[in-house]
Amino acid sequence: MQDAIFPDAHELDPLHPPAAPDGDEQPTRDTLKDGLAVLPGRFAFASAFERDDAAASLAAAGAVVVEIEGIGPSIRGRLGEAIDEAIESALAGLGASGAGLAGAGDRDAALSDQLFRARRVGATGIAIVLGPMRAAAAPRGALAPEDCDALRFLATATGERPVVLLVDSRDEGTRGYGEAVGLGEILAVKQGAGADAGAGANAGADADAGAGANAGADAGANAGADADAGAGADAPQEGAGADTLERHTAGASVVEREEPWRAWTLQLAAARGPQALAALERLFVESYMPLANAIGAGLDDPRARGAHDDFRAAFAKSYTEAFPAFAATTKRPRMVLDVHAIAGHTARLHGARSTRMLLVDAMRWDLSQLVAERLGARLGPRAALTDEMILWSALPTTTLRQLETIARGIDALREPSETDLDSEPPRARTSDYVRRLRVGPRELHKLDVVEARLEAARGGVQRALPETAERAAEAIARHALTLPPHTLLFVFGDHGFSIDRAGVAHQGGASPEEVLVGAFALLVGDVH
Repeated sequence: MQDAIFPDAHELDPLHPPAAPDGDEQPTRDTLKDGLAVLPGRFAFASAFERDDAAASLAAAGAVVVEIEGIGPSIRGRLGEAIDEAIESALAGLGASGAGLAGAGDRDAALSDQLFRARRVGATGIAIVLGPMRAAAAPRGALAPEDCDALRFLATATGERPVVLLVDSRDEGTRGYGEAVGLGEILAVKQGAGADAGAGANAGADADAGAGANAGADAGANAGADADAGAGADAPQEGAGADTLERHTAGASVVEREEPWRAWTLQLAAARGPQALAALERLFVESYMPLANAIGAGLDDPRARGAHDDFRAAFAKSYTEAFPAFAATTKRPRMVLDVHAIAGHTARLHGARSTRMLLVDAMRWDLSQLVAERLGARLGPRAALTDEMILWSALPTTTLRQLETIARGIDALREPSETDLDSEPPRARTSDYVRRLRVGPRELHKLDVVEARLEAARGGVQRALPETAERAAEAIARHALTLPPHTLLFVFGDHGFSIDRAGVAHQGGASPEEVLVGAFALLVGDVH
């Protein structure tokens, strides 16, 4: 495992990320024969950082940039209409003429008309930047078929027209619907051969499962990393189909032998050299934390542990070395000390009338995902999840240190000093209630239920994560319902924690799960 996995300080400018590899170049102007500029079409998943930077680049390239955030239940089934309305509003702001005549539901003609009018006002194309869409999913957990059709149409259009579509990277795992197929294909059962068909299907499933296990073993061995050596010997021959069911991997999932831990192991083992900030955060979210939780839930494979421990040690070493430079440059990741500026920007973006800051002590990233999911179920249409992000904690990763950085800002990194803030969370029943806290010249609210639950769980922290998330969501929902409509509730963790093999939580270190914490914003009230 390479030591230098954390990017150098000069690579951490959130406004000017490192150049993308071949195939992901920033948008530029191309020249047509008539001398006019045209925007190259492009579709990509992008993090919040990448979307913000790309929006600025696309605007500089002359595109009509349409940004849609706060995609919630109110947009379910009408995402295409919402995008059309946003494009029309942007064109009107540029002085473009009104929409031409097009057949109802004719997306192709409508987009052609919008591109024509955009060209008439000197634009190079149309760029559509979408925030997280998970909140707009139907109760079954998938986006509505109409919304999937709209996204599929726009993604196809990027290959043929000057259209750019950027979708939040967290929606890569959001479920959706594909092209419709005939009922004959769905219900293909030969009459009078039901028993034979069932037997054949079972036999085929068993054969496929065995072949898949062997193929996975061969692929892992050929990858060159010992992470998957011998996978074929480990793979069970019976019941493989049932083990492929998707499980939640952000929290404390129970890991079976057919979980995709081998892929996570390979991805961590393949991480070499300094990583761009977005790539590093993606590796943390998609590979490191799922593997860490798998190990905490009982996975005991030396290859997985080796990849996890190597990545963790390399991250801690690199971050400890890079951290002092943050005091002398603005080229750093978004940190806990930036929460007031981030929340203010988010509130303006969504037209909130007021902002409420809520610090959840020790809410690391994966726990924030569990809390956000449970909050969505509890609040329903009374609040919309508008944004989710990762924040980085200052070293050492303790509550006292984070409160100091929030109070003093960047000066706390240049000249650390003692503070008289009480870092001891309340215990027993009081930890389930939000309390008010003055931090420097500003006020925020604090919830200590996670910290209290970690201490009470002692050797069973991993198993206690789902219940801890439920208790935190209950307290936050209770607090959110006391807020007036159009209030942006910005919920964030101050630092994370690691879990040792005995199931005990530890804080204050530089491991990825202690440094990277979750944050999300809720727009309270029946608002759109």
